[in-house]
Amino acid sequence: MTFSARLLGVIATAALTLGLTAPTAHAAPPSGLGFSSGAPFVLLDDATLGNELGAGRELGAAWVRVVVNWASVEAAPGVFDWGNTDRVINAARAQGYSVLAVLAGTPPWAQGPIPSALPGAVPIDPNTYGTFAGAAAAHLGDRVNSYEVWNEPNIPTFFAPVDAARYVGLLRAAYPAIHAADPGATVLSAGLATTIDTGGWTVAPVTFLQQMYAAGAAGLMDAIALHPYTFPFTVENDPNGQWAQVDQAYGTMAANGDGGKKIWITELGAPTGNGPMAVSEDTQAAIIGSSMAQASKLPYVGPVFVHSLRDSGTDASDSEQNYGLLRADFSRKPSFAVVQGS
Repeated sequence: MTFSARLLGVIATAALTLGLTAPTAHAAPPSGLGFSSGAPFVLLDDATLGNELGAGRELGAAWVRVVVNWASVEAAPGVFDWGNTDRVINAARAQGYSVLAVLAGTPPWAQGPIPSALPGAVPIDPNTYGTFAGAAAAHLGDRVNSYEVWNEPNIPTFFAPVDAARYVGLLRAAYPAIHAADPGATVLSAGLATTIDTGGWTVAPVTFLQQMYAAGAAGLMDAIALHPYTFPFTVENDPNGQWAQVDQAYGTMAANGDGGKKIWITELGAPTGNGPMAVSEDTQAAIIGSSMAQASKLPYVGPVFVHSLRDSGTDASDSEQNYGLLRADFSRKPSFAVVQGS
């Protein structure tokens, strides 16, 4: 999400003062509302975690997307530490949430050599990831029934070098392993970042999905995931037409025999603050309201996850800290009311 959002900020010269107003009401996502917690979420102390989960329930969220960090859980081959993962998922389940677990983050022992400029290390042997995915599904049991296989593999922030066929190798290893442990699980392909084709450095989401199908992904996912960020614009005012990726992705699915499957929107939102990608709080509300209204019209869209529920920090110049519907002190931005009213 970080790299793609930064790239969008460069592409769209965009006016952060568009005079947008938040919609007063719109339909709820057809398959449920959630929030995407991001990596800092699992580091919250118990009291803050409980308060944030409580705020999400007040918002109307039924889902939470939790990063299950392979690098933290299996720091040495075959040695698992589920303590923090269990703490967070148990807290979410205690407040009535369904959990979408994102299985990502390669431990050093499983990494292949990559150029130092590319941070998104992937496993040199996809079967090591498949083994971890199966172990995660077995351990989490009936507490989790939905899994997302990696995050944003179409940008090098998370998958370097970007290679759809190599990503399908992860799906090929993880999909049967998860289903062997939990036959009723829903396995999602990774949420694809909103970006553009840049000669292999980054690959636009629909192009990457087409490449996935060409590499044999059709039988290896129960749904696909997208991250259709449009900021600093609403869907209706976006000169780049980024929301079109949702319809185009579904067209690609249908053309490959997957028209009966859903698209889960596992991230959408906009950062506030005063950083280079930031929008005003009112504009954030308008963008999120616009995206959710569009999602509610599409019968093939599954759950929609807003990124994120609460700001992860207080540095207004760091856009990554300011995606929340709530400020770090739990005070509400206008977007909270827009989503709550859905």
